[in-house]
Amino acid sequence: MKTLLASIILLLPLLFFSATPTQASTKIPVLMYHYIRNFTYPGDPEGHVLSVSLANFNEQMDYLKTNGFTPISLDTAANILQGTASVPKPVVLTFDDGTIDFYANAYPILQKYHFPATSFVITGFVGGPAYLSWNNIYKMQSSGLISFEDHTINHHSLTSLANVQILNEVSVSKAQLQQQTGQPVDFIAYPYGSSNSRVWKIIKQTGYLGGFGTWSGQASQLSMNMPRVRVSGGESLATFAKSL
Repeated sequence: MKTLLASIILLLPLLFFSATPTQASTKIPVLMYHYIRNFTYPGDPEGHVLSVSLANFNEQMDYLKTNGFTPISLDTAANILQGTASVPKPVVLTFDDGTIDFYANAYPILQKYHFPATSFVITGFVGGPAYLSWNNIYKMQSSGLISFEDHTINHHSLTSLANVQILNEVSVSKAQLQQQTGQPVDFIAYPYGSSNSRVWKIIKQTGYLGGFGTWSGQASQLSMNMPRVRVSGGESLATFAKSL
């Protein structure tokens, strides 16, 4: 009986530590923006929801600065989620579609606060009306603040495509971005947030480290379907703060 009791006492520390996670439970808000612009068309409710005014965007960046948040790149976020890095109050700033207002309106404010950010680019739209040019991309990349990741070639809903079409959309855009920027492209944002297990398998096989949808939540592990926090036009600073 004494021997059994002694064995249990010896095992207690082992049981305690085995039940303790080996990696801290870190959650990272990955903020999702679309347009940074002063949008004044009440007849377009979708455009209003997707458009954060310059004043509100500046106010949000100031809130992050004054409240001790650390904007980080997706590479750093991946390291944190894998347990190989740590920063205080991490947050990721992402911008979908690669529209020209990112360069004209968001980029100067990001420079002001010296905040890194990620632009998810639709490569087939680069150089088109209202979209970034490659020269815009080169200039922002040279600042060391902005990185560019994939948003496919044509912004089609990937779940509606055949496997060979999905592969083309994600592999060609990835290769083009890597060739133009000279940097690895490891992450993708799914157009319309549309993905499934079939898409994830192809994404992983193509060499991506992670993918992002539009479903709400904070990233807690590196995966092919990570959530983001949508920042909508017209939302109050209190709503923005609550989402972090």
